[in-house]
Amino acid sequence: MKTSVNNRKQLVGLLFGLTAGLAFAVFAWGVDGFALARANGAYPWIKFFPGLIISLIGGGLTGWLTVRMQSPIIRILIWLLLAFVFSKLVLWLPIKATPQMIGWFDSYLGNYLNYPLYKDFSHIQWVGFIVIALICLLCGLLENVLIDQALFSTGIFSVAVPLIVGFVFFCLAGSTIDGLYNKQVRAPIIAVDKLLQFAADNINTEVSAETSRAMHLAAVNTIKDLLPLERSLILSNYDQMLGQIDVLVKFNGSWVKCTTVYNQVTFCKLVFDEPKRNFVFEPMSFKMEKI
Repeated sequence: MKTSVNNRKQLVGLLFGLTAGLAFAVFAWGVDGFALARANGAYPWIKFFPGLIISLIGGGLTGWLTVRMQSPIIRILIWLLLAFVFSKLVLWLPIKATPQMIGWFDSYLGNYLNYPLYKDFSHIQWVGFIVIALICLLCGLLENVLIDQALFSTGIFSVAVPLIVGFVFFCLAGSTIDGLYNKQVRAPIIAVDKLLQFAADNINTEVSAETSRAMHLAAVNTIKDLLPLERSLILSNYDQMLGQIDVLVKFNGSWVKCTTVYNQVTFCKLVFDEPKRNFVFEPMSFKMEKI
């Protein structure tokens, strides 16, 4: 009987951690991916999928081990370790991992992505850790209590209570993480896409001077011929204050760089055309040449 109860507790503990990890990944990187996809972002889910895998593994192990450990101190330490891992993902995943992964899919584009890790970003790491650590402390203190109450309750949906609590807590943690970095570099991409869409919709329409100034239409004067083409946008570079941010826009092989200053598009210019690639067959060999 005792073994059966312990197995059920471990199962619910695992689900508790998995739910927490899922909530964290969805709100830390899933919301970002959805917003970028709507703004014609290139590789919008590049952060979400690895973040989801790491969050599920870390959360699941933490929730399961917390139930198995008898010492309250060890339980709290396990959750604080999870907070440390999650806080490291705040900057490592978008700044270090993302350009490398994009380079695997598109080595040419990967050469034009410059995501520096400035010393001034250390406060982002610390704020992220403090917020996640506080939430993890609560989970470390409450998990076993909530699970015990759920298992010995007669309610049909009693097991859902600890899962909902974990989900809500880590929704808050994920939203905080999204706001610390992702949102700041996502907003300029959305602003550029909004401007390009407005310019494309009104390419043959006379726009009033007031509207033109408000929308910063002068910024796209040099790329009017490209506006009707399909586009994809991606973060190119930024300064240490995240005030000036450059966005690369691909129009069927033509790459344009749009510079933004605090989410206001200042100018866009053609920076390069991708070289066309043709496959050339030779006897007993196969190679690709640039033309």
